[in-house]
Amino acid sequence: MSNDQNAIKYVKHNKVRIKPGIKIEEITKMLLEFFEEIKDKSTGMKGFIVMDDLQDIQEYAVLTFWERRKDMDSFYKPENKVLSDLVKKLNPSFEQLPVRKDYHVARFKA
Repeated sequence: MSNDQNAIKYVKHNKVRIKPGIKIEEITKMLLEFFEEIKDKSTGMKGFIVMDDLQDIQEYAVLTFWERRKDMDSFYKPENKVLSDLVKKLNPSFEQLPVRKDYHVARFKA
């Protein structure tokens, strides 16, 4: 197992609903670009996954993987301008604001 896999201890699950008629490809591109740009700058972030729901084309899930809970919590605070700017930019596309849940990883194996 790689060091990154051993270091994944926490996951933030972000569920987002997009308004009907919004170009899904544009939202996907924005999310991928955002997380690709910040992943190495975010202390403790080990990676991310952006997923489209197969049954509901208006729904996305974004998972972020973290080594330390305090880093995860700090990243998702409203004071984090980088994240809050993304949410503001995407807000007109949201049917509802993102719903977030935290998870502790019992075991990670790729």
